[in-house]
Formats: sequence, C-alpha cells, structure tokens
Amino acid sequence: MDKIAIVASLRRRGAANVVREVAGWLEERGLEVRLQPPVAERLRRPELGRSEEELMEGASLALALGGDGTMLATARLAAPGGVPILGCNLGGFGFLTEVAESELMAALPRVLEGQCEVRDRMMVEGEVMRAGRPACRFLGLNDVVVTKGALSRVLRLEIEVAGEQLGVFSADGVGVATPAGSTAYSLSAGGPVVSPEVEALLVTPICAHTLSARPMVVPLHAEVSVSANPLQPGQDVTVTTDGQQGFALAAGDIVRVRKAPVAAHMVHVAGPSFFVKVRTKLGWAGRS
Repeated sequence: MDKIAIVASLRRRGAANVVREVAGWLEERGLEVRLQPPVAERLRRPELGRSEEELMEGASLALALGGDGTMLATARLAAPGGVPILGCNLGGFGFLTEVAESELMAALPRVLEGQCEVRDRMMVEGEVMRAGRPACRFLGLNDVVVTKGALSRVLRLEIEVAGEQLGVFSADGVGVATPAGSTAYSLSAGGPVVSPEVEALLVTPICAHTLSARPMVVPLHAEVSVSANPLQPGQDVTVTTDGQQGFALAAGDIVRVRKAPVAAHMVHVAGPSFFVKVRTKLGWAGRS
C-alpha cells in the first residue's frame, strides 16, 4: 500500500486530533496521505488536500473516520475505483464502521500488512427518468428513498418490480434499501433486518395509509420503479440517496433503482460480527 485516502468528519470534539495522528503515523512510514481540502485546511496541511476526483484515484486504502454518515460518503467515493474501506467510529451509532477509535492504531498495521479480510457489500444505483431521458443518476450504499416534503400531501405511489406492478399505495414515501441499509431508514419505517451476506433489495412503504402495505424483499436482479403521480400543484417530492444527496422530482418522473455494478469493499479485522452489532446496537441483548 502506498496511497491512503482519508475521509473524515471533524464535527466531533477531538476528531481533528485523531486525523492528525493517523496522517502523521502513515507519513512516518513513507505512505502518501490524501485528505479532502476542508480537512487539510483544518489540519493546516493544505498540501495534502485533493479534489473529489483525485482523492481515490490509485488509492490503496480509504479510511473513513467518523460515523455511519462518513462511511456512506466514503463508499460512494471509493466503490467506483474498487478501493477498500476501513471504517473507524468517531461518532455515535457506528453500525457500518469496523473499529472503535481506541482500536484504530492497533488495527492499522494489520491492515497495511494484509492481515485482514475484504468483504463486498452490494450497493444500489438509480436514475430519475424525465420525459424518457435520465435527468439524474446516483449511487448509494444504504438506500434510495422517494418521500414527500414536510408540508406536502400524502403521495400516490405506483411501484413496479421487474416490470410488473406491485401496487399503488397512498403513503408518505417508499424506500428501496440494500441489506446494509436494512438497519437504517428502512428499519425505522418497519422494514426487516437483513444480513449483509444476503443480496436482495428491500422495498419499504413509509407511513402507508393502508394496513395491507408491507415491506417486501425482492431478488437482487429485479429493477424497482417508483412514480408519484399525479402530483398536486406545489407538492414537494424528493428522491434521496443515503440521506445525503437529493433531487427534486417533477410530475411524470419515474425513479428506477437496481443493484449497482460496483460494490463497497469493506475491510474486516476481526471486529464484531453483524449479529453482535444487531444485538448490541439495537438493544437486543435483553436484561442482564
């Protein structure tokens, strides 16, 4: 390994010191360190700053230092180039991250020496079709969600799976999630918890106005299409990716979601298993 890209969230107190320590440790070993420009400026190392296009180009490893949001952002940057990602939790929930802050410096030498496992996690890609042409394309690790604005009326959503109509629902929205995203927005909307070893798409209605609307797990090769029509004048409808990127929908738009041709390559260094994370993070451990 010779080029290490670091994606970091500096909102948490002490996070800048962690990034500074990691960058210094890597440089001492002759490795090239790349930072996002705002992070490089914050650390007073502007020479380490790289644009979004340059950050992952030819990188051997991406370090995601933050919480789950940082992992999501890093996955979208790293996956197209096949760059493996090691996530360190500097935030709160930390379901997607691999190591805790206290474990990072012990884990890094093992990763650099190849004493780790890289596990692929499926991602989703989607596009907004407008008048028969793509108006927007996006890539996500967790989910793609079509939802109404805060003051908008309930949506009339028509959902198709693999070209067949699944149903027409009155709801606040619908999410199409990966197994990795099953413990995020999909879970809060009533969707199932799905092991990341399972490759499938989860279609979860959000606050549907019918008791018969239920989450559905569909094959990974099936494309899911969502349209919200008719839209009322002034009705606010948005499609979001991983809760971080958004695009306003117009009347007649169709959102298509499918398995992405790229995957997120997650570095595993004997951290807690998925089922341990479910038990502890979701509070399923029971009373002691």
